Amino acid sequence: MNAGLVVAMLMMAGVSGVHAESAYYRGPSLHGDTVVFTAEGDLWRISLGGGTAQRMTSNAGDEVDASISADGRRVAFVGGYDASPEVYVMPIDGGSPKRLSFDGATVHVVGWTPDNEVLYSSAAVTGPGSSTILRAVNPDSLAQRTLPFADANQASFDAADGSIYFTRFGLHITGDHVRGYHGGAMAQIWRAPLDGRTEATRLAADLNASMRRPMWWQGRLYHLSDETGSDNLWSMAADGSDRRPLTSFSEFEVRDPQLQNGHIVYQYGADIHDIDLATAKDRVVPINLVSDFEQRRTRWLDKPLDYLDDIALSADGSRTLLVARGTATLAATDARRRIDIAVPKDARIRAAVPSTDGKSIYAISDIGGHE
Repeated sequence: MNAGLVVAMLMMAGVSGVHAESAYYRGPSLHGDTVVFTAEGDLWRISLGGGTAQRMTSNAGDEVDASISADGRRVAFVGGYDASPEVYVMPIDGGSPKRLSFDGATVHVVGWTPDNEVLYSSAAVTGPGSSTILRAVNPDSLAQRTLPFADANQASFDAADGSIYFTRFGLHITGDHVRGYHGGAMAQIWRAPLDGRTEATRLAADLNASMRRPMWWQGRLYHLSDETGSDNLWSMAADGSDRRPLTSFSEFEVRDPQLQNGHIVYQYGADIHDIDLATAKDRVVPINLVSDFEQRRTRWLDKPLDYLDDIALSADGSRTLLVARGTATLAATDARRRIDIAVPKDARIRAAVPSTDGKSIYAISDIGGHE
């Protein structure tokens, strides 16, 4: 057989082996027909209609909190390129990221200001206690300013009215996803003049619910609220009245919504949804990833104890229960030496302890979808 034909057949076989897969999608941002989101720790882009996504970053760290500029030319995000996660910006068509923040603390990209600055929250605050502030940075000159609103961590602007709607407090700033929390750190939405010349006013102050992620659009404020038990999308008037639900999910929380030109994209479960505010039509954006899925490869760990999470002794001291990377093993000095606890391949356990009689293991597990 002709050698060139053999090479061509092998190349065709390689191409036919490439296939797209679904994955875990989060943190969507929208501009026009373009959606940028995070999967596998990288940024990807796709059309709002769905299809095969294009990878934008490939850094070993995580790139999250994507937000596309008003002109659609750039995307701001938090990346782990250097010693700690900081705010970066890059061309939406691809290119080298430019570092915008040097806070050395927890930062989250919030969006863009009406002056085309990147808006982000930062925990780099001088003084006692835990607090956050909002900072705006010019992506070209790196000129930076701090917005005059204490404990603010999310915001949206009504440029025509000169107002800002911002979130104060909320467990989301610490990564806590507990449901139904209505204590002193409950998220609140406030309204104030953008120049801070008068005091801010809390919206829907009598509502016993966590309210956050404000998004202003055509006279209404869209936001997240857990007043029905789970975070769902709602809208209300500028003064907090006339509240209306947009979604009514209960199994998972609505996360990371962003609004642009009458559409809200958000994460629900492992999918990205698009809701058209004009028609109230809500649909899943069909996304495929073409990737080597390197993180799914089986690896041999030379030093598994480097990944040790928990350790507990049996009541009689004859065995030790070790938990590492979501699996558990009983180690002993008798003939059995080691017993691997049966855990489904797609599940993880943590905080495992042996029973007092030595016959059972108790643990927190995500078997069934919830811990």
